[in-house]
Amino acid sequence: MRKHITEMKLPMYASFSLTFALMGDAFLYSFLPVNALSIHVPIIWIGTILSINRFTRILLNPLILRVFSRVGFRLPVIVAAVVSVVATAGYGAGFGIAVMVLLRILWGISYSVLRVGAITYAMDYPKKGLALGVSQSIIESGPLLALLVGPVLFDVISPRLTFFIIALLSTPGIYFALKLQERGRTSARPLSFKMSFPSIFNRLAFLSAFAVDGMLVVLIGSLLVDAQPSWTAVEITAAAAGFLSFRRICSLLISPFAGWSADRYGLANIYSGSILLICLGLILAANGWALTGLILVFTFYNINASLAAGAASSGKTDVTRAVSINATFRDAGSAFGALAGGFLLANDHLDLIFTALTMLLILFTWKYCRESRVLLT
Repeated sequence: MRKHITEMKLPMYASFSLTFALMGDAFLYSFLPVNALSIHVPIIWIGTILSINRFTRILLNPLILRVFSRVGFRLPVIVAAVVSVVATAGYGAGFGIAVMVLLRILWGISYSVLRVGAITYAMDYPKKGLALGVSQSIIESGPLLALLVGPVLFDVISPRLTFFIIALLSTPGIYFALKLQERGRTSARPLSFKMSFPSIFNRLAFLSAFAVDGMLVVLIGSLLVDAQPSWTAVEITAAAAGFLSFRRICSLLISPFAGWSADRYGLANIYSGSILLICLGLILAANGWALTGLILVFTFYNINASLAAGAASSGKTDVTRAVSINATFRDAGSAFGALAGGFLLANDHLDLIFTALTMLLILFTWKYCRESRVLLT
């Protein structure tokens, strides 16, 4: 037991570094749509400010891999933790659009470094499922704290001071980054701009992120309106916020159990089962049973997300590269899904759109299961 605890220290340090860094980003998502003008951000720029970090990650993930291969993991994680604190402090300063965009780009780079670092350290642990589950649970705790503390602070002090205090609360992430030990480096691959068809697993990761992280998160309000037409706008808003909080709480509580189940019953089996239950939830949510469907989707998407890195790197010699490629596809799915969700806000056929998405997810899951069995035999 003492040996396992010792081996889990580094994955936990890396995860704590990421969770503290996430606090400013989490509060910004709840703050900016309603209070953009208070920090001199025109309303037309809100979508760009909130999404540009994701598109930054899509473009720069391959370069981040080269950084890890050249200078190791510890130093980039430390720098990323410092930059995340600076970015958080700058969000509320009201420096203008150009600075805000720059801060979000820097945050996107920092998040990529911290996320790939946390996952890679977790994959070094012998019980990978458990390590990934515990890591995901730790990562969700910082944003949840920010969502609880941030509104209370904003109620009594200015946006500038609110983000400054959240930045101060984020500084322990630097301490945990400094506690990391260096791990073995992987050899740098030459940069290639050749387009190749993604693996079936990465197609599945893209589509699941597109459907849940992207479209569903944007369209929660519309689905609730369709399912509960008698509810007021305030009740719909409160319910949507409640489901987003429920999503993070589920990730905090369920991820370790998901990792244990993956180690016991097979990572591919648990991952595939979570996708099928997500599909059931999407069908229910889009066809009038929004409350039940959203509970199902957010419960099992957290299981899915916590195991994605393990499934992506299964059988791969270069774990960091496999994790980074999968993270890029998940980022792309959530970014383009959010854009699609914005265009579909006034659409009257969401049930048909989500049904088509679930059929594709089921098809890709079936193909992934077949591939997994072939690799095992």
